Amino acid sequence: MAEQEYWFARRFPVGHPRNAMAPVSKRAMEIVWTFVGWMVGGAVAAVVIVLLGLFAVPYLWIAAPFVFAGCAAYGGWYFVSQAMSRGDKTHTVDVYKAGRVPGQKPYMQ
Repeated sequence: MAEQEYWFARRFPVGHPRNAMAPVSKRAMEIVWTFVGWMVGGAVAAVVIVLLGLFAVPYLWIAAPFVFAGCAAYGGWYFVSQAMSRGDKTHTVDVYKAGRVPGQKPYMQ
């Protein structure tokens, strides 16, 4: 069985109280930009709903924060779930940058 290709790696060494992950591949950056897209898309949709609510449909503006919150929640869930499932919990980003992870592609490739 082939080794798993990791897209994210730890930002801090093992044993550090923070368990943050950072992207180490191009696929991970696509996931980051997907998250940003959901946030921006939710904001744009909320603005459109507010404008429609102010000028066309009374009280439609009440739905705007829920639309934004839903888009942000889904984008955040997707980002975190991918980082958890494709994250290297033993190596740090610095190790990837130095090219010392056996069997892995170079940093951001």
